[in-house]
Amino acid sequence: MRQLQRILFIFMLVALGAKGYSQTNNTEKALKAEKVAFLTKKLDLTQEEAKRFWPLYDDYWAKKNKILNDRRKLANDFIQNINSITDKEAVDYANRYVESQKREAELIAEYNKLLLQILPPKKVMLLYQSNYEFKNYLLQKVQESKK
Repeated sequence: MRQLQRILFIFMLVALGAKGYSQTNNTEKALKAEKVAFLTKKLDLTQEEAKRFWPLYDDYWAKKNKILNDRRKLANDFIQNINSITDKEAVDYANRYVESQKREAELIAEYNKLLLQILPPKKVMLLYQSNYEFKNYLLQKVQESKK
């Protein structure tokens, strides 16, 4: 039962977060442009690397966003029905949530192999680190804008 409570709590956090992060097209475009500039600077891609990297990276993010959007929908559906579902149904939600996490892990494993075919290994690892740094960069910008 304790584990079920944890899973329910995670679903609530994801659902609430999804509502707070809905963005307009212009905001999404600006965010993407900022990320492209950030990664371009961090990775120092050659022209040939950039030509092969960006289509692959865009494809990866399109697939990842599909997984994340499906997960948000699942969490929202769970939150909307939380008072009427049985424990068995909650377990089904939890299993579907875990499956979503697995799909995301499989996606990054797949694209890791592809990235290593077009970029030096150090740049691939730098990409992962830069993605993490970009999240922190955005959080810092949000905090600064609130001041």
